[in-house]
Amino acid sequence: MTRMQLFQWRLAATAFALLLLVVIVRLLWYPGAYAAISGVDKFLLITIAVSLVVGPGLSTLVYRPGKRGLRLDLSVLAVVEIAVLTVSLQLLHERRPVYTVFAVDRFEVLAAREIDRDAIAFAEILDRPGHEPRLVYAELPTDPEAHSQLLDDVLFNGKADIDRRPEFWKPYAAGIRTLKTGAHPLAALLEIDDPRTAEVERWLARHARDVRNYLYLPLRGRQKDATMIVHADIGFPVAILQIDPW
Repeated sequence: MTRMQLFQWRLAATAFALLLLVVIVRLLWYPGAYAAISGVDKFLLITIAVSLVVGPGLSTLVYRPGKRGLRLDLSVLAVVEIAVLTVSLQLLHERRPVYTVFAVDRFEVLAAREIDRDAIAFAEILDRPGHEPRLVYAELPTDPEAHSQLLDDVLFNGKADIDRRPEFWKPYAAGIRTLKTGAHPLAALLEIDDPRTAEVERWLARHARDVRNYLYLPLRGRQKDATMIVHADIGFPVAILQIDPW
């Protein structure tokens, strides 16, 4: 086998592995806009670059027919490349968005490792449905004493707010009335003169929809925020636009 043949073989093998990784990550774990707001694209680019260098790059560099220890060198590089892909997959799996939590006046995207699943009281919201994160509602306590205790916990005791406290979570449908009260009419984004207006107009035109039928709320991700569009009647999200919601 010539050096060029080895490069082509290693490049093909690495490309197949990377393609499989990207499909899993972008289609199954971080669908649509969740990849951008989670910052996963940069991580993927780093993984791809390292894999290409360690795989076809270094393998071609060290390859010399008849070289002593060549098989060991190539085996070590293959193991390192597999380790890079395995660790990357593990980290991406741990950080994948599992819950989109509506709390007060916004949505928050959370990974499984950010919450205590044992504190979830409703069995129907324990798991992520399909490829999209599970929608849940974080309800403020109605009891004055409990509400005061929550404020003390958050402001003075360093505890997380209700969006990261599963003991306050309920099925999403329970919060639709609250959501409609706190959401903003999507038409408000058409009254300003900045790039957000054009993006909303493109979305409405692309789907032939009436702006009066939709509301919006901020969607906060790990790396950046986006705008969650919600149907005004049914109260469920219909799209995520990668524009500043503030």
